[in-house]
Amino acid sequence: MAIDDQLIRQPRQLQVSRWRGDERAAVINPTPNHPIPSAAAVAREVERLAGTGVERILTGALHHDELEPFALNGFEVHDRLHLLRHDLVVLPEAPRRVSIRRASRRHLTEILRIDRDAFDDFWTLDRDGIRDALRATPTSRFRISRDRRGAITGYSITGRAANRSYLQRLAVDPRNQGGGLGRALVVDALAWARRRGAAETVVNTQHGNEQAFALYRRCGFVAQPHGLTVLALDVARRRLDDPTAS
Repeated sequence: MAIDDQLIRQPRQLQVSRWRGDERAAVINPTPNHPIPSAAAVAREVERLAGTGVERILTGALHHDELEPFALNGFEVHDRLHLLRHDLVVLPEAPRRVSIRRASRRHLTEILRIDRDAFDDFWTLDRDGIRDALRATPTSRFRISRDRRGAITGYSITGRAANRSYLQRLAVDPRNQGGGLGRALVVDALAWARRRGAAETVVNTQHGNEQAFALYRRCGFVAQPHGLTVLALDVARRRLDDPTAS
């Protein structure tokens, strides 16, 4: 998922970004490979952001052991995600006659249209979101699927960091769903990850997106016992609920 935009500040325990360039909204995340932030650290960052005019704060997709310091500061559940893992030992069979090609800048307009049609407003990516997904890991793979006329029917972004790979994004044009395109893009991502030396691939998808969840299960992904959670905080309401918040 890529719900952040331009980096504002990167303290030791927390990363903070603008939400799609909106000065009134921000995204806050624990800094990777650092200790989980304390509730006090989250409180200080919330107050700092409130002082800059931020009215709404979102988190990225948090693991269950990262939730407490945000919950203690009034963050509430915005969305829940399934987290799935593939061990890359046995790969699914790819559908025949699906054309997978490298994506480039000239494809971006059509890719963004497919993304808008495939996801709701909150999860839709813009150009910066695509860029961030491609840059989220040291190496990445950006692929499109095409029909017989050459029209783009779907796309995927896969990344690898150390021995883990991430299926960062997968979208199929709703007009072309059900024809094996999603499966073809997943198989391409898994095969690339294994060639690159990854030991596993992980992916997440929203609760309620049963079609995507079923696709990943058919491709050999196993749902993990703890999913991911996106939290949100209405800064103005927090101040009303807690008169001691300054």
